Amino acid sequence: MTTVDVRLLIAGHSSQRERLARRGGAWRSVPFPATVAVIAHPSGTVLYDTGYSQRYVDATRPMPERLYRWIIPGVISSGESAVEQLAARGIAASDISTIVLSHLHADHSSGILDFPVARIVAAEAPEGTAGQRARGSLWSTTSRGVLPATLPEDYAQRRVDPATLPAVETGLLGMGEGYDVMGDGSIVAVPLPGHSPGHFGLWLPTTQGPRVLLVGDACWLRAALTGDLPPQQVIATMHDPDAYVRTITALTRLAAARPDILIVPSHCQETVDAASALLDG
Repeated sequence: MTTVDVRLLIAGHSSQRERLARRGGAWRSVPFPATVAVIAHPSGTVLYDTGYSQRYVDATRPMPERLYRWIIPGVISSGESAVEQLAARGIAASDISTIVLSHLHADHSSGILDFPVARIVAAEAPEGTAGQRARGSLWSTTSRGVLPATLPEDYAQRRVDPATLPAVETGLLGMGEGYDVMGDGSIVAVPLPGHSPGHFGLWLPTTQGPRVLLVGDACWLRAALTGDLPPQQVIATMHDPDAYVRTITALTRLAAARPDILIVPSHCQETVDAASALLDG
């Protein structure tokens, strides 16, 4: 099986009350980094999510999109977008062959316009694309965390539904089958339902370091995998609360049974720092 090299970068961040992310948490605000995984594969560089970009700021100036920024105050500084950080590493936007989106919430997808040739592996196909304030549905898409103005015009043409890719057994406790993104088993999209429609994680069984499972927003903080679940009223806001609980329960069991697997939530600064140390080591 192909060995891939995976690195993590932070493309902006938001801040949330810790108490919203785990029961018993403090009222203080904690950073929620917008994590992007950069995966070097022989067939091209693959990204898992794109993080924030300046387009997020631009898209959330008018109403109703501005409501999204009030609820999730995303911050992106000059030089911090994924495309800028990749350029600093000598990776051009055109070098990105594939982007796997965990889901279409703007903190995970608003940098996608920076990568004009990449195929987009994503379950969701929303109404509205770049430069188009979707007719009548704009309030609906914004309420679901999707900003049509940050999506490319050819999103539908470039999008590949993960379920159309070859199914492979992950061997992960409670996870079942996933979908082979590159055709060699090295990058596998894994359904992690509940948080949003078509939410996917990414299983990397052969990296330069430990095995890696990127879980997006299937849990927000690593503490959730030791029993500190989000408050019930927060779980109730998920797309499918029952599925969310099943997913996070399965991840909790996996974390206990397979400590050799590096499980990385997208928004847990402590975990991202620890993972980066191991992968960059």
